[in-house]
Amino acid sequence: MNAKREYRQDLELAKRATGGDQAAWRELYDAGSDSLFNLLCYQVGDREAAMDLLQDTFVTAMRSIGNYRGEGPLQAWLRTIALRKSLDWRRRLARRANKHLRFLSQAPKATPAGADPSLKSEEEAIRSALESLSSNQRAAILLRELEGLSFKEVGETLGCAEATARVHCHRAGEALRKRLAGMGIMDLADGREGLRP
Repeated sequence: MNAKREYRQDLELAKRATGGDQAAWRELYDAGSDSLFNLLCYQVGDREAAMDLLQDTFVTAMRSIGNYRGEGPLQAWLRTIALRKSLDWRRRLARRANKHLRFLSQAPKATPAGADPSLKSEEEAIRSALESLSSNQRAAILLRELEGLSFKEVGETLGCAEATARVHCHRAGEALRKRLAGMGIMDLADGREGLRP
């Protein structure tokens, strides 16, 4: 009952925003920009790119707010847009990287003087572990752990069934546990699904 009332409020807010109500847009931005920015940072690993993608997310939302039907939370709708933006960004980055792969593979690998390449901070290790996941696994674990979404909500955001979202989280959690434990960063080998119970 509360969820339906909340979605109705979201639909009213969306209608106000569709009509050009700047206060509605400010409310939307204030309610979701921080969590969307965090999600995008983890997705792309670059704060500046995440800020650009956040802006693109809200530009796309402004253009398509009329498509929001109130069937779920407005913030989930925005998360879906942000997630798609980050996946598009990664695909573009991969295409550019593939073009330059030949040149990069021929370049000598140098280590800065005095730097120990075997030492990585925990943040770098976690980022590296997240990078090793598939896009769906990374998105699922971030939505579950960072945003605290239920498996149903993760599935809705990713456009898959709840069971599929659960599998993505489980596999991501297993991969992260193995990778991070192997790096000596954290011991997550307790067998839980994903990282969150």
